[in-house]
Amino acid sequence: MSRNRKLKWCRWVFVTLGIGMCAALSAAQDINPYPRQLLRTESLHQWLFRAGTAGWTALHNCTVSAADGVMKIQSSGNDPYLISGPIRIEGPLAVRLRVKCVSSGAGQFFWTTVESPHTNEDHSQNFKLVHDGQWHDYSVRLDAGGTVTRLRFDPGGASGLIEVEKIELVREILHPLEIQSVRVEGRQISLSLTNHTNRAIACTVDDKRIMAAGNAGQAITLAAGGKTPFEAREVVVLADGLPPIRRTVFVADGEAAGDWITRTSRDTTLKVARDGSGARVEVGGKLVGFIAPLVWRDGIVPKLKLVGQGNPLKFAGDGVSVTVALHGEEILIAVQSDTVCEGPVLRALGSLEQGVFAGLEYLGKGEKSSSTLDIETEEHIRFAPDPLKVTMPLMAFVTDQASVAMTWRDMSLQPVYATPNFLDGAEGHRAALRGKKIEATIMVRKSAPLEDLILRVVKERGLPALPKLPRNREAQMALSLKALTGPPLKTDAGWGHCAEPHWQRQPFADCASTIWWLTGEAPQLPKLVMGGSHIRNEAIYFVTGRAKEWLTVKSSQVRGIIAAQKADGSFRYDGKYQRGHFEDTASGYCAQHVVTLLEHARATGDKPALDAGIKALEFMKRFRTPRGAQVWECALHTPDILASAHLVHAYVRGYELTGNRDYLGQARRWAITGLPFVYLWSCQPVMVYATTPVFGATNWRAPNWIGLPVQWCGYDYAYALTMLVPYDKTLNWRQLAEGILITAEQMQYPDGEFAGCVPDSFELATQTRRPWNINPCAVVSLRLALEGKLDALAVAAVDGHRVVAPFAAARRTFAPRRVPPTKCWWMASGLWTCARAAMT
Repeated sequence: MSRNRKLKWCRWVFVTLGIGMCAALSAAQDINPYPRQLLRTESLHQWLFRAGTAGWTALHNCTVSAADGVMKIQSSGNDPYLISGPIRIEGPLAVRLRVKCVSSGAGQFFWTTVESPHTNEDHSQNFKLVHDGQWHDYSVRLDAGGTVTRLRFDPGGASGLIEVEKIELVREILHPLEIQSVRVEGRQISLSLTNHTNRAIACTVDDKRIMAAGNAGQAITLAAGGKTPFEAREVVVLADGLPPIRRTVFVADGEAAGDWITRTSRDTTLKVARDGSGARVEVGGKLVGFIAPLVWRDGIVPKLKLVGQGNPLKFAGDGVSVTVALHGEEILIAVQSDTVCEGPVLRALGSLEQGVFAGLEYLGKGEKSSSTLDIETEEHIRFAPDPLKVTMPLMAFVTDQASVAMTWRDMSLQPVYATPNFLDGAEGHRAALRGKKIEATIMVRKSAPLEDLILRVVKERGLPALPKLPRNREAQMALSLKALTGPPLKTDAGWGHCAEPHWQRQPFADCASTIWWLTGEAPQLPKLVMGGSHIRNEAIYFVTGRAKEWLTVKSSQVRGIIAAQKADGSFRYDGKYQRGHFEDTASGYCAQHVVTLLEHARATGDKPALDAGIKALEFMKRFRTPRGAQVWECALHTPDILASAHLVHAYVRGYELTGNRDYLGQARRWAITGLPFVYLWSCQPVMVYATTPVFGATNWRAPNWIGLPVQWCGYDYAYALTMLVPYDKTLNWRQLAEGILITAEQMQYPDGEFAGCVPDSFELATQTRRPWNINPCAVVSLRLALEGKLDALAVAAVDGHRVVAPFAAARRTFAPRRVPPTKCWWMASGLWTCARAAMT
C-alpha cells in the first residue's frame, strides 16, 4: 500500500467510551499516526542529469553514469551506494526523487553535517523502493540538525539497474498546529493541541476560542453531546490564514440506552443497534467490547436500514450492505460496498495481557503496538501494513476481560491493528479490515490464552498444501554437496558459514559431518572446529576417532554456561541490545543455553548439566512471548521465531530426560508461538511456509526484517518441530516442518556461483535472493530428520549404559523417563562393528 493512500486513511480518529474507562491508558499513549498537514514546500537544491551525474560519485558496489537526462546506477552487489558533491543547507529537509529500479531492498539516505562529517546509521533514513521497472516519485524526510554537507544514497540491496530522473532537496512547511491525541471521559472529549511555532496562535476549536501558546501543548475539553450509544461528531480546529484541521470522533457509550436486537449463543451475547451503527459484545453478562461502527467509508458512517431480522441480521444503505450473525463463540460480519470502506471495527476492552498481529506484532502484558522498542525508524508505524507482510489472517487481543480475535479469508484486504487504541484515542484495543468486500470472523471467549486463539485459527483454516519440490531427492542432495565441495564455500582452510570471502574458512565439524552423511567418506582434516551450521552435526568427531576431544570441548562449554546461570535458574543478558526491554532476560536468550545443557546431559548423563537445565526449564515457565534469541544484532525485546525454536527443543529434551509431561505441554505451547512467523498463504511462486525471523530490525534500524523471510531461522524452528512430532498431535507439526524445508530448498541457488547455498533472506515481492549465502548443512540435516533418518549423533541406553554413536544402528532412544548418569560408551570408527553386534 503506497504511503499516500495510507495517509489518506489516517484523516480520521475514532474515539470510544466504555464501562470502567481507564484514563491513564489514553494519557500514556505516545504514538500519533496522523502526520501534521503539509502546507507547502520550498525548493533548496536540485540535481538534474542532462549533462552528467551532477557530482554524484559511486563509492561501493556500483557504477554511475548519465544518459538522456537520467542517472543510471548499475549495482553489482548487495551494498551499493553513491555520494553527492558538497552542499551547505540547513536541516531539517526532505529529499524528493523520481526513480525507476529493477533490483531489491529498501532505499536509504545518509547525511553528513558540519558537526558530524562521517556517515552513521543515526543520521540516515530508510524508505521503501518499488522494484517494478516503472517510474515512481518518493519523498523522504531527513531529521537533520545543523548544516547538511553531503548526501549518500543507498539504492537497494542487490544487483540491478536503478535509474534516477531527478533529486531535489526541499523544505517542508507544515501546519503549525497539530492534534496530538484525543480521548473521551464520559461524554466529554479531551483534545491535546500542540503549537509548534514560537508565537501564540489564536484559534477556535468547535465553538471555543483559545490562544495556543508557542512551543507548547494545550488540553481542550469539549462536550460530545448526544444520548445514543454510537454517535459521530466532527471536531474542527480553525486559525486565521490556515487550513482547518478536522477529526471525526465516534462515541461508543456503554452506559447509554439503546434499541437493541439481541442474539445469544452459549455465554456470548451480541446486542446490535437497530440502526446498524454498532454492537455491544458481552460475555457472561459483562461488556467486553464493541463492534462499532459496523462499516465506515468516505469519512462518514453510512445510514443503514434493517432489512432482515434472522440470523444473520441484514442491513442495507446507499451503496453498502452489512450482515451480522452469531454462531457459537463466533461473530460473522460481511460488508459489501461500492467504494473502499473499513469494517467491522472491533475494539476489545480491558488491560492487555497478550496480543498478536501475525507477521508484525507479538505483544506481552501492557505492551504497545507500533512501538519503537524493536524498530526506531518510521517503519515502526505498522498499524496498516503492506498486506504482503501479514503471515496469516489473525489479529488478537487477550485482556483481563476476554480473549478476542479477528480473522478473514481474503488476504488482499488491508488489516488495521492498534493497541492501545491510538487510532481511536480511547480505551482498549482496535482491529479492523479495509476493502470493498469484507468477510470477517470475530472470535470471543471469556478466558483463553493467546496460543489457543492462534491454534484455533490455524486449525480452522487448515495448513496449506506443501509447496512443489524444486527437484528430486537425488538432485537435492547433489546440489547441497556441490556447494560443500567447491569454491567459493570451500577452500584449503575449510568451509565458510557463508560463501562470501570475508567469512572465515575453518575446518567446521558441521560441514565435515554433512559431507560424511552425503558421501560416506570423512574429509581428511588435521583439526576440527565446532560449529559451521545452524543445526549442529558433530558426528565427524566420532567418525574420525576424536570422541575424547569432543567431550573435552563440550564439557568446557557446559561448565561455562553453568557458571553463568543465576540462582533462580535464569540467564541474564548484559549488552547494548537490552536497551528498552523491561528486564535483562528473555525466553529465547535463556532457552539457547538450556538446549546446550540438556543435549550434553542427554549424551553424557552429566548430572550438573541436567540439574542446571531443569532449573532453567522451571524458570522459563514465566515467559509468554518468544523473544531475545538474536542479540548479536536485534534487541532482547524483539519477538523471534528462533526463540520459539530453542524453547521447543529445550522442553522436548526436558520431557525425554525426566518424563515430566508438563514439559511436553510447554513444548507444545512454544511450538504454537512460532506459527505467526510462518507464511500460511501465498501470492508468489516462493512464499508459502516462508518464515519471518523477527518482528523488528537489526540495530533497531535496518534492515527491517518484517515481511523479509529468513529461512534459516525457520528451519531451526522446523528441526525442533521434528522432535515434537512423536509426542504431540495437536497440529500436523511434520507437515509444517516439511513445508518450511521445501521452501528453503526452493530458495537455494539452483546454479551459478552460489549453487546450493541458501540466501540469508528472500524478498517476496521481487522473488529475489539476498546475501549472505549460507552453506546448506542445516537443509541436509532437516531433510534427513524428516525422513526419519539419523542426521547427527544417536544416543541410546543399553544395559544401564549410554551409547553415543554416529550411525543409525546405535539408535535405540530411551523412553521418556529420567535416566541415571551411568557409563557412556563413545562409539568411534574402530568400534562400529562390536557396538552394532552388541545392540542387535
